[in-house]
Amino acid sequence: MAFALVPSAAMAYGANDYSNDGTVSDTTPAAGQSFTFTVTGPPGASVTLTITSNPASLPDSSITIAGTKSLTKVTNAAGTAVFTVTLSQAGSFTLVATDTATGAVLSSQTVSVAGAAGAAGSLSSTGSNAMPIALGAGALVLLGAGGVVVARRRQAGVAA
Repeated sequence: MAFALVPSAAMAYGANDYSNDGTVSDTTPAAGQSFTFTVTGPPGASVTLTITSNPASLPDSSITIAGTKSLTKVTNAAGTAVFTVTLSQAGSFTLVATDTATGAVLSSQTVSVAGAAGAAGSLSSTGSNAMPIALGAGALVLLGAGGVVVARRRQAGVAA
């Protein structure tokens, strides 16, 4: 009887053994701000975190999980897996943790990233200040015109 129960005991854990649905340290981080996503379950379990963006037009480069878009970690002796995430563009992102062995969804969290905050009351500076260029160009025109006048006077003096 004991031998018959050994395989079922080895497979006894599943998605229900995770003590929470996962937690996110900040559900509304600023663009470029790191936050953590934590899942707790059986020690030594393999957990995969996958992040997708909404709208899908946001590039993959706007998502960083320790350098990747999807990362698998093994829970520690306490049964916890902690992922550090940085989202660099504004938008809505869905974080899904799955049990790698069974494919069961352990947690699904949504994070809304606000755009980077600018200085209050200030507009961005665009274009350039053309005044130094215009003054330089005007000075060159006057210098050229003066050179033409001097050359014509010299030429008129030589002809006479």
